[in-house]
Amino acid sequence: MSTTPHRHQAPPANKGLLALACVLLAIPIVALMLVGTYAKDEPRVAGFPFFIWYQFVWVILCSVLTYSAYRIVLKARPHVPMNPEGDEFLDEDDRFDPREDGTR
Repeated sequence: MSTTPHRHQAPPANKGLLALACVLLAIPIVALMLVGTYAKDEPRVAGFPFFIWYQFVWVILCSVLTYSAYRIVLKARPHVPMNPEGDEFLDEDDRFDPREDGTR
């Protein structure tokens, strides 16, 4: 007798969107590995050399790209509710609608 839990098939993921999310996550990695492209002093912004402010701009860009990839992954892998025990997916008829009980 097997003691491993039963595995249920997850809904299919949109592989194109997942690939796009991977590309968005890879952009800053590749851009910052090319040190020769930004290892210079000029142009200066507010007295800071290019090397410093270029990396700071990438901090902001990395945040934007990571959040975008996260939102894309949420779209690519739809959530299907499970029962309270977590051993099977709920059908359309079994799903709880909070508007049905009359409370907000």
